[in-house]
Amino acid sequence: MPEPGAVACVMPGTPGRWPFAGHVRGRWEAGPVQIAWAGRLAHSALPDEAWEAAQALRDVLATVTGDGRFDVIARAWAAVGTLPERWKTREDLCLLFAAADPAGILLSAAGVANVYVEATPGGWVAAALSGSPLYTEPGVPERAPVPQPSLRPGTRFIGLPRDVALPKPKDLALACGVRS
Repeated sequence: MPEPGAVACVMPGTPGRWPFAGHVRGRWEAGPVQIAWAGRLAHSALPDEAWEAAQALRDVLATVTGDGRFDVIARAWAAVGTLPERWKTREDLCLLFAAADPAGILLSAAGVANVYVEATPGGWVAAALSGSPLYTEPGVPERAPVPQPSLRPGTRFIGLPRDVALPKPKDLALACGVRS
């Protein structure tokens, strides 16, 4: 089981003037259960509207709790389904969840092309095979995506949106705003 506070998710900024517009990151833990998320919504909107969309996503995810990794991911997707209609219909949501309990770590995502795990310090590798159910089109899914285990051990994950080019491996964390 990961150490308390160890599970983390990040997402690269979108190239442009406001690279992290509409981005959100967060985590919750209670006892042995942890969930972390990173995502973006309305990233192509003007900053005020993107901030409002990100705040709506933060608000619905702030209510998430659960009794295990499967339960907390299911509840997180149910919370996303309660977003105001204005944000659900944009079809540009990109979101990655990583949930852990004593039995392991599961990933679940929407709108990502790749998910990477930090297998060694600064060494990012694919967390899922190409064609994985993790890789879906952007938008709020009609049904919760099926959670998948990571192919490699690790607790820090990067979700790469479909419209963001893959940075060089050494620049991957930096593209996500991670400076350490």
